[in-house]
Amino acid sequence: MEIIECVPNISEGKNEETITNIANVIRSVEGVHLLNIDSGKDANRTVYTFVGFPEAVLKAAFQIYKYAVTNISMENHKGKHPRMGIVDVCPLIPIQDTNLEKVVEYANKLAYRVGTELEIPVYLYEANATQSYRTRLEQIRAGEYEKFAQKIQLYDWKPDYGPQCFNPITGVTAIGARNYLIAYNVNLSTKNVEIAKNIAAQIRESGGSYTDPQGVKHTKKPGLLQGVKSIGWYIDDFDMVQVSTNITNFKIIGLARVYEEVQKLAQEYGIDVCGSELIGLVPHDALLEAGMYFQHKHHIVNKDVLESAVEYLGLNTIKSFDKQKQILEFVAQLQ
Repeated sequence: MEIIECVPNISEGKNEETITNIANVIRSVEGVHLLNIDSGKDANRTVYTFVGFPEAVLKAAFQIYKYAVTNISMENHKGKHPRMGIVDVCPLIPIQDTNLEKVVEYANKLAYRVGTELEIPVYLYEANATQSYRTRLEQIRAGEYEKFAQKIQLYDWKPDYGPQCFNPITGVTAIGARNYLIAYNVNLSTKNVEIAKNIAAQIRESGGSYTDPQGVKHTKKPGLLQGVKSIGWYIDDFDMVQVSTNITNFKIIGLARVYEEVQKLAQEYGIDVCGSELIGLVPHDALLEAGMYFQHKHHIVNKDVLESAVEYLGLNTIKSFDKQKQILEFVAQLQ
């Protein structure tokens, strides 16, 4: 049975009515199962996770865009998270009895409808990318919403679908097929966001400029962790600084490695980590791998492996972590 996942990121994290209505749009489509809703007021962003049969998922995703066009505006949008449109990004992910090549076709089909029927400029990214310099989301989103009125007019930034003109209400969107991505944030015991930004620049694969603990400026390219994207930010909701990451291939660089790398660098700046959080759902194997690592490192026996991961990653530090509601296979009843 072919199952794919869709994880649209919506530029609305404050209006509860809108957040609920989009959830109901997803639930109204037969053959789709809404698994998770993760909203952040500071980020002003909501991430929905749903799975289902491919055609049903495409229908639900299109209906989300259709609702957003008439109910969300980017004109006065403010939030900590980088963004470029009402539906900032809409990835499709192979889950069961399918592969990335098939999902590329599905993503292209959705992008065509969004661009032609709703007239939203669409950029294909990840496995659907048509240009190497437009493969990663951060490449497309550089400059964010505020710069796209000028950017979209450039030859190199003509959208793959939709009009080559900027609509200040909708902004633009990115659609593409990719493998599973884990959104994972590590908390720091400081309110100095510059430290978080300096750590983020050192760990992300693309690297960047940073200032070391002695005040010396450096440029590191590439960064320490392959397949990891990262920024540093301060979150008012938690009164805390975080190193926010996207782990694009947990089989290469997993949760434990990211956590310990951030911890090591934090200690160089004279601070420490204080737990972490997962945004949305996490694959069972990613958490299992982290738990096995910590059990081996700390010589732990006769304890549930997943519990060890939750404990040593500090996933209950700022909000409760529920395995039954946040592990993909448990929620989707695939395990």
